Amino acid sequence: MGRTLAALVVAGSLLTLASSEASAWVCFATGLGSGGYGRSYDIIDAKLFALRRCERNSPVPVCTILWCRPGG
Repeated sequence: MGRTLAALVVAGSLLTLASSEASAWVCFATGLGSGGYGRSYDIIDAKLFALRRCERNSPVPVCTILWCRPGG
């Protein structure tokens, strides 16, 4: 009984860890001479973070999202 309960606790904690990691998004934006990564649990925020970082380092603040992927 004790081993079963311990196994269930470990499995539950691993499942929680795996589901929180899969819900994160990583995006990359590229522009004229610069690029920027953004990471967030919301895809819209990840895109905005990537665009802001790219535009901050670019001589011409025009950047586009190159890719977004789940995970991180």
